[in-house]
Amino acid sequence: MWKRAAATLAVGLFIGGLVWWSMVQGYTSELGTDNVVEILIEDSSTEGFDDVLATTSFQGDAAEPLLWSSVELALVVNGASYACGFGQQSLPSATDALVRPKLGADGQTFTTTVDATNEEAFTFLSLPNQREGNDSDHSLRFSSTDVFVGDGHAWAYLEDVPFNDINSHENITFSSNTEERLEWYTYDLSVHRVTPLSGVFVIKIDGAYYKVKFLSYYNDDDERRYPTMLIASLNGSEFPALQDPELVSPAPCLLRAGDGDLTHWNATEVVELREQNVNIRSNDEALTLVMTYEGVEVRIVEITSTSPEG
Repeated sequence: MWKRAAATLAVGLFIGGLVWWSMVQGYTSELGTDNVVEILIEDSSTEGFDDVLATTSFQGDAAEPLLWSSVELALVVNGASYACGFGQQSLPSATDALVRPKLGADGQTFTTTVDATNEEAFTFLSLPNQREGNDSDHSLRFSSTDVFVGDGHAWAYLEDVPFNDINSHENITFSSNTEERLEWYTYDLSVHRVTPLSGVFVIKIDGAYYKVKFLSYYNDDDERRYPTMLIASLNGSEFPALQDPELVSPAPCLLRAGDGDLTHWNATEVVELREQNVNIRSNDEALTLVMTYEGVEVRIVEITSTSPEG
């Protein structure tokens, strides 16, 4: 009898293990979008420096509006990549950098990843400078899931408030407690995943204000201990990182929003991509568009002027 019970238990544990493993392996992030982007490429270009290269829009009637702050766009011609934005682009971080900021298409918001893999030491982040700080000069410090606000700063957590809806620090009650780690995530035991909370932190630093929204705990290879955040300033606070020539430069590909809204790429909006003082394409060279939203690749479909969609 006991052998039969043991066998039944073993089978049950085996099946349960398979179910758990399939849940872990089948985990799908909520980041990204199901939108499909259509691109209509101009037949040819000139030797000039301000040619219109393409127009883009969303396919179908079910598209959702996307935040420009979370969009990254680039054109690829002859193997060279040209970032697109409303003025500025990011410059690549060093391969061994512990802080890696990327400027969104809006030219105002960084998506910044911090290497927090060291359990014995913190990685320090300066929010104003979007660079690695140090023990005596930092805004946030990271180790694994532990995140602390730097001493002397104040902070607040706004629950379930969209990132782009926060434009002022007024009517926000701040805490000066920097001894306790921030509660920025939940842990899903069923799939063993760290999931950021949906709210936004506002950090006060020497009279300037910055908003921080945690997006993920995992890098592009799904490795843990790489917290990624949306970061922007509030109330016109100075944001030195936006003037740092080692972090940003003029975007070679300029975006022109069809409706003038630089916050959202709306569902029916047509966006123009044109050269900005750079000769990206001279004739009819092959041109492709690469796009991510919240760090997740977006599907691109090329159309022609004779297509029904065009």
